[in-house]
Amino acid sequence: MTTEVRTTPCKPLIQQPSKYKVIFIDDDITTFSFVIDILVSYFNKNEDDAYELTMQTHLTGSCVAGIYSKDIAETKLSLANAELIKSHYPLNILLAKSI
Repeated sequence: MTTEVRTTPCKPLIQQPSKYKVIFIDDDITTFSFVIDILVSYFNKNEDDAYELTMQTHLTGSCVAGIYSKDIAETKLSLANAELIKSHYPLNILLAKSI
């Protein structure tokens, strides 16, 4: 009698994509209204949330504007930086890998 070995296909392990924080760093030149406009236009914040994040940036030196997948975070950062360059404001926006 022969024994037959059967193998079942295993499902590949699918991991969630890494998330990245978009961080605004405070400076003394960029206006509150401009930061609020960036948060509303590119990070889908309402006026109240944008104001709170702008105040947090001003008071603590930085804030997390959002946590996104890498592609989305890079796109939002690129659009915001293009607006910053066009407006000649030195606001610094960074990406940091979220844990």
